[in-house]
Amino acid sequence: MKLWWPRFIVRPQVRLARPHFRAPTRPPDIVLFGVIFIVVLFVLGGNIYTLVKTPPPIAGGPNGEPILVVKGLDIQLGMEGLVASVVIFMGTIGLGLLYYSSKYVFQPGYAIRLMALGAILAGVAYLIMTYLLGLKLYTS
Repeated sequence: MKLWWPRFIVRPQVRLARPHFRAPTRPPDIVLFGVIFIVVLFVLGGNIYTLVKTPPPIAGGPNGEPILVVKGLDIQLGMEGLVASVVIFMGTIGLGLLYYSSKYVFQPGYAIRLMALGAILAGVAYLIMTYLLGLKLYTS
């Protein structure tokens, strides 16, 4: 049975659809990599120890001069962990540039510049970490 509608009233042609509920999509891989990379740098820098022990960020010597690196492998100041994390990040970027330069086989000038920059960053990071370890072991 059809209902009678006057001509001046337009019957709407509306179709209401049911809402679709889906599980949230996975975040992009670069976001996951960035979060995991930052967490790894945080752990490798020794910052878990800093959170648990809550040492002062910078210690003071007997004459009031700041001590940034404390002798001994069983103690760490707050700045040491942050510096170590930044240096490890710098070395990782250098190694990443060395790997990335292999994609530019047909552009040797650009590849050599990337390799040189990567080698410099990785080498400087190694030297800084060796220097900091030397300060922790042999400072008197």
